[in-house]
Amino acid sequence: MKKYMNSIVRNLLCVPALVLVIASCKKSEDVPTDPARIFKPGDLSVSASATTARLKWVQPILSTGKTFKYTVDFAKDSLFSTVAFTATSDSLNYTVTEENIAVRTKYFARVRANATADQPASKYIVSSGFTLSGTQLYAALRDNEIKENGVTLRFTPTVGLTSIVLTPTTGTSVTVALSVADAAAGLKVVSGLTGGIRYSAELFAGTKSKGLLSFTTLAATAYTVKLSPGDDLAAAIVNAANGAVIGLNPGTYDLSAASTFITQKTITLKSISGDPKNTLVKIKEIDIEGTGAGISLSGIEFDGAAGSALYFINFIGSQANNASAATYTNVSVDNCIVHNITTAFMRGNRGTNVKDHKIGNITVNNSIIYDAGVNGSSAYYAFHLDNMQFTNLTVTKSTLYNFGPGLVLASKTLAADVVPTITVSYCTLNGFGGNSKYAILDAAANPVNMTISNSILANTPKTGSVNAAALRATAAGITLSISNTDYFNLNSTGTTALTFAPATLTNTFTTALAWTALTTDFTLPAGSPLRSAGTGNTALGDPRWAY
Repeated sequence: MKKYMNSIVRNLLCVPALVLVIASCKKSEDVPTDPARIFKPGDLSVSASATTARLKWVQPILSTGKTFKYTVDFAKDSLFSTVAFTATSDSLNYTVTEENIAVRTKYFARVRANATADQPASKYIVSSGFTLSGTQLYAALRDNEIKENGVTLRFTPTVGLTSIVLTPTTGTSVTVALSVADAAAGLKVVSGLTGGIRYSAELFAGTKSKGLLSFTTLAATAYTVKLSPGDDLAAAIVNAANGAVIGLNPGTYDLSAASTFITQKTITLKSISGDPKNTLVKIKEIDIEGTGAGISLSGIEFDGAAGSALYFINFIGSQANNASAATYTNVSVDNCIVHNITTAFMRGNRGTNVKDHKIGNITVNNSIIYDAGVNGSSAYYAFHLDNMQFTNLTVTKSTLYNFGPGLVLASKTLAADVVPTITVSYCTLNGFGGNSKYAILDAAANPVNMTISNSILANTPKTGSVNAAALRATAAGITLSISNTDYFNLNSTGTTALTFAPATLTNTFTTALAWTALTTDFTLPAGSPLRSAGTGNTALGDPRWAY
């Protein structure tokens, strides 16, 4: 029995020993025999410019003294579903160019250390997204060069430019070839487009993109009637219904014999060419008469010389009683040239009582106004809106020179239904002021908000003197600001500089240009800091003078 028990004990003691042996064998089999993978590179960064992007990374850890080659992949998605371009580098950086990847397209990059003789390749490190912004040879579009069926594209004259590809938001792209002369001129007039469509226009030198911009053609105009020189424009206006659009073919039209009355209706008078330089209307004055009256003027030159025009736009209650109450619609002057106006560009003070005359919006855009008001003696401001309630007066991308004793008058305290807002943006004003008036604004105690931005104001007074303060506005709670604007030679008389209180001035300049009160060409000198001093590095003043 004892011998049997000893045998059992010996067998039981062998079991743990056998387990240890088996376990020991299993652990031996689990130990990796392959060399360790290289650690992936670190701190991948990308610095992109117009045509190149430089990638930099840090050598993998635990690799001091070792050298690696790296694979660099580029793809349009961070998962690298399709690799667009692959390169190798034997340094800790790589520069990719527009020769390798497309400009204006978002890419991701990934980098790994390649396998060596004794180690497999590392895993990838992936960059954040980046884009080559692309060369931009295009100049900014001019508003008046965007037509219903075409556009004028301007760019830096460059040898080797070959084509422009125009792509509508829907539809088929069209390629317009550039001749050697086009490339040297830096200009291409494109026709055959569709009205009211947004296009992208990409400029190419062979297959390389050299510029990209987008624009929307003007909506196609549904003309009520189209006239030609010799047709009776005065009768067409009298007979026009509310909402009528009268189109004028290029040529000269004469309304100088008598005032033109727009009576209790709102109509549009528009050149068919869209070019004010080939469509001229001689006027005496345009009278906006009675409730419901308003007008939209587009692409026309208006000359008041033949009719000895006192006003360009004159608001009246009725022909029988100018002072009778009236509520007008809106007035718009777009892409026009207006000149030879004796008293004021716009008169709106004929109501007997304050607020007898009311209007929504007055807009002047992309226009040139000159010789409008006798500076030394006139009592009428360019926008003489005293006694009249208006919601907005907006003057943008326009040039005014040799005009009245001041810009805006709205000094009657109206207790208006709304506080009027005056906006002057991207404008060039030169050679104005006189008769001891306030050169920019006289609102007195009438609540008026005014903002002037990205503009150039120069040379006051034209004759005589102006008030020492450029603005008068004393109402509580209003906003008056001048920003991103250059002003010079703004004096009350002699060399006594104007003051701008109570307006807030922000980022203003006093860069003097070689302009006098008689200057008519306001082209900014090449290299002038004013060409990039505006919001978003745009040029100050009317954009037409920055080309």
